Formats: sequence, C-alpha cells, structure tokens
Amino acid sequence: MDSSEWTELAKITARLDELRKLLDAAEDANQIAAFYALEAVITELEATRDRLLRGLVDRVVDQAAA
Repeated sequence: MDSSEWTELAKITARLDELRKLLDAAEDANQIAAFYALEAVITELEATRDRLLRGLVDRVVDQAAA
C-alpha cells in the first residue's frame, strides 16, 4: 500500500480542519462572501478526501481478502 496516499489523506484532513475554523470565523464576523467561498472549497476537498479514502479502503479490503 502506498504510504503517500495515507499522507495525502492526513494533509487533506488537516486542511479541512483549518478551513472549518476559517468558516466559523467568517460566520461569526458575518462575512457572507467568505463564508460561501469557504463552503465551496470545503465541499470540493471533502469530495477529494472521500474518493481517496474509498480507494484506500478498497485496497485494504482487497489485500485482506487475498
């Protein structure tokens, strides 16, 4: 299994945490444009994370079944 994929998953997860904090701050400051922009970035990054995670899980399952 490629450890770089796990590293990438960790990086994406950390970035999502950062973005969610920024999202909360934008909401608290009533920065509507920033809030919506951050929501869009978070949505895209979550989809990327989900695809990466699905691939990792599939490989783990395939290796366990082998």
